[in-house]
Amino acid sequence: MTGAARALAGATRGALLAALAAALGCGCGAGGGEHGAGGPGAGADGGAGGDDGADAGPVTSLEVRYTEHLGQLTGTALNPVLPLGLSGTDLGVAFARDGKVALLFGDAWIDNRDQMALAPLQLPERGVPRIEFATGSDGLFQPLAVSGVDLGAFNVPVEGVPAGDLTYYFFSTGYSFDTGLHSHSVLAHGEGLAIDALELDHVAPSEKFINVQVVVEGDQAWIFGSGPYRKSPVYLARVELASIADRAAWTYYPSYVPGAGEESAEPLIAVGCVGELSVRRHPATGLLLMAYNCGEVERGIHLRTARAPEGPWSEPQLIYTPEMGYQHFMHARESAVGHDDGLSWPGREEEWGGEYGPYLVPEWSSSPAPGLHAIVYTLSSWNPYQVHLMRTVLAEPGVAAEPPARGEGLPPARIVNGDFAGGSLDGWTQSGGPFGAFQGEDGAWRLTTYGAAGDATTGELWQEFVVDAGTSELRFFVHGGDARVELRRGDEVVRSSRGRRSNEVEREVRWRLEQLRGDKLRLVVIDDLTGAWGFVGARGFELR
Repeated sequence: MTGAARALAGATRGALLAALAAALGCGCGAGGGEHGAGGPGAGADGGAGGDDGADAGPVTSLEVRYTEHLGQLTGTALNPVLPLGLSGTDLGVAFARDGKVALLFGDAWIDNRDQMALAPLQLPERGVPRIEFATGSDGLFQPLAVSGVDLGAFNVPVEGVPAGDLTYYFFSTGYSFDTGLHSHSVLAHGEGLAIDALELDHVAPSEKFINVQVVVEGDQAWIFGSGPYRKSPVYLARVELASIADRAAWTYYPSYVPGAGEESAEPLIAVGCVGELSVRRHPATGLLLMAYNCGEVERGIHLRTARAPEGPWSEPQLIYTPEMGYQHFMHARESAVGHDDGLSWPGREEEWGGEYGPYLVPEWSSSPAPGLHAIVYTLSSWNPYQVHLMRTVLAEPGVAAEPPARGEGLPPARIVNGDFAGGSLDGWTQSGGPFGAFQGEDGAWRLTTYGAAGDATTGELWQEFVVDAGTSELRFFVHGGDARVELRRGDEVVRSSRGRRSNEVEREVRWRLEQLRGDKLRLVVIDDLTGAWGFVGARGFELR
């Protein structure tokens, strides 16, 4: 399965989440699964992004040095989705066309339709690029549509292949909530990057080419595929690009016998855990890269390399593990870690986040120094249900590389008057309100946004700080209603925690800051609610 979707018509939220969680295998409130049951520790085509890099001869092997999170790609102030009729999405299958990087997203959270956005060929120096979703005349996102094909929940785009004036789109379809599997591979095409009325080429029953990636070499299309989700090896087919729409013209590794059909395909890579996969050429090294998510052996994102489609392919290297994301940009189940990490969507605090769908973007990859080669890829998370951008730095044998040391030389970060001593709000800037502080029976002072107007009191209280190299966490306690405490980087909300409609129970909050070192952040207590439980309380803000 490839994604998570939003509410199905007529389904209750609880029933939907249970069904989605079971399909995702993420333990999202449905009693376990590959993403969540164990929690932390549980089990192309060239491009414009890189330097020349390989003057000393062909690169034959690369070793992982480090992986970093470049940022959340969808659902932020830079790339908002709510104005487009979305609250979340996934995948981010990437291909280059007409001077842009096209990104295919799956299963819009609310109505399960798929989308496309365009991005520049070059990444900004730091962070993620601004992307532009295809929209209709109503200003809402324009869904991918194929006449006569159901592209509802879990039926999603998995590849885009430019071919002259046309672009071919592969979809995984026929998803069953009973089996958790897809049954068909669909190919359609459109002119250029038009997606509103794609023409159907074929619908093929498949067990080996459900998740598909295509590498075009000259006039040949090499088609990599996997079957049952996270239970499949990798298969390979080839066909002339001009005949890619004719499924009967495909021939299959290793025999390539014309007319033999998909049943003749044997594993190219005999691993049994592949979910979504991505295959592209690195623009500088010329190496083929194969990234896929794996649900057994070592859970995470695996990478293999080869010089030719048929291999030999290297042994896998783990380029991403769940621990890299939990409490940084992917939610950790609150009862398991013992605190609120500020990353859960409201009401889903007991649902583990999960990672899936790595899609390589060679146009954004590079060779920043001799012997070092960076790859960039999209990564989907469940809770929050969004797409992220990752970079893994690989090195030729013997070449060292360390992650960027951010925040060095900065003075120690500090929160001024984080305990509201004596009921004072000194050190904080306030608008609206006014808010106040009170002393509890334990002697501690607590901020409250429940002001003179009661629940109708609104406003903000904030202060700013810059994260130095030695600061790892911001801790505090929260109680009260539905208003919230946020951490913002510019206009982007990077953490958010709220009360749980209780004045008796305080929740400990710990926001991890390692990936925000060097950034100027604003800590904001925000109350923009006027209804019942329209307030929040907090105490004991401290940096560690």
